[in-house]
Amino acid sequence: MTLTMLLLLGLPTSAQRHSARTRVNTSRLMEIKNVDVIYISPAMLQSVPKASLRIDGAESMAGIMDGITSIHIYTASDRKAIQEIRRTFAPIIELRRSDLEQLMYVKNDDGVVNLIGQIQGDNASELYMFVSGDDEYTVINFSGSFSRRQLEKAVTQDNRRRK
Repeated sequence: MTLTMLLLLGLPTSAQRHSARTRVNTSRLMEIKNVDVIYISPAMLQSVPKASLRIDGAESMAGIMDGITSIHIYTASDRKAIQEIRRTFAPIIELRRSDLEQLMYVKNDDGVVNLIGQIQGDNASELYMFVSGDDEYTVINFSGSFSRRQLEKAVTQDNRRRK
């Protein structure tokens, strides 16, 4: 009986651990000097024709673009501001939780681009794009609903074009 009670009491804790989503506190970035913050609300996204959000030659991105409900952009070119952005998003870029998955990265002479998804089952609720250059750092957070199939299609078609 005692073992059963312990197992039952432990169940919610272990279930919470697996369902907990990674969160970052971005509100303080609003107060950091030299950090530019842009927010595009669901209402603004709905008022912009979907065709104007398309990326030239990226038909594979159509499903992802349709799933976006809001966008946050954080960018800086000042060394201290870049450090603050990196510190804020460290749990994401370092993949500290099991709900985070690196979907792709591209490194060239201009810098590095990382795409990380916050995955639960076969769906992602958040996509984080990290763009790191010599003198600028940008994080773009796409909130919405993205299926694994949409993500795989976008990544594989994009990689085929690069070859």
